[in-house]
Amino acid sequence: MMLGYLVVLLGCALVTFGVVYFGQRAFPQTPNVVEDLIYRTLPQTQCAQCGYPGCRPYAAAVAQGEAINRCPPGGEALIQTLADLLNRPVTPLASELKAVPVPLIARIQESNCIGCMLCIKACPVDAIIGSQNLMHTVIETECTGCELCLPPCPVDCIDLIEADGPRAPALRPESDEACIFCGDCVAACPKSLTPQHLFLAFDQPERSAELGLSDCIECTLCDQVCPSELPLTASFKRMKANQQRLADAAKTAEATEQRFLRRASRIQNAAATLKVRPKPKDALALIAQIKGGSGS
Repeated sequence: MMLGYLVVLLGCALVTFGVVYFGQRAFPQTPNVVEDLIYRTLPQTQCAQCGYPGCRPYAAAVAQGEAINRCPPGGEALIQTLADLLNRPVTPLASELKAVPVPLIARIQESNCIGCMLCIKACPVDAIIGSQNLMHTVIETECTGCELCLPPCPVDCIDLIEADGPRAPALRPESDEACIFCGDCVAACPKSLTPQHLFLAFDQPERSAELGLSDCIECTLCDQVCPSELPLTASFKRMKANQQRLADAAKTAEATEQRFLRRASRIQNAAATLKVRPKPKDALALIAQIKGGSGS
């Protein structure tokens, strides 16, 4: 009896080992998967207001337990997103940080600019252009409003202004009635969509995409047959606008990240070049050696 029990235990252990071993080989774990998810969620302003030198270090810190409320540009929306992603409680923005109620960009008072290039060196995403002793200007479409260019400016000629463009997602149009799931809109839709399900998925971009939101031609036939007179087409238009807004934000964040990485690589390469340059004394000795060799 005891022998049989031991055989069963040994068999279970072998099965468990096999599942774990071959499972790891078939589905290897990515150690930085959580960090990458957090990083992609951050706004990519690279402003260092969180106390870390860029979005990637802050993402790594959050993955290791750092507070999720240290990103002013992301604000409450980012805190909520990170809380849902990491299953953590929602907390207000850290008290020592300044909230950013609207997106900002820098603008240089070009008539007062002295061309010192200090702001260019400070910009983490190469959004300022200019040459020594010549006027500088901000590429507004690439500025993240990080404020890092403000402190080094010796003549205080940089202002922060509100950025153009949508600042918040469009809300679903109000309606006094609720969907009764009669199916009339489904029968009327020329694209064979399910408008009532799309209407309920207003705040669910992935779900609405699965339901074929992009295929809606906004013909208003669903509006015409809806007994509850729901603003279906108006809702679908706003949903499309919100999805485009998210896509544009993701594209901008990716471009900003690439400029930040290129700048970091350029600085690193420049530092490495300085290290291998000969010191003045060594250079003079080398020149003397060459001259001496040529004279002989």
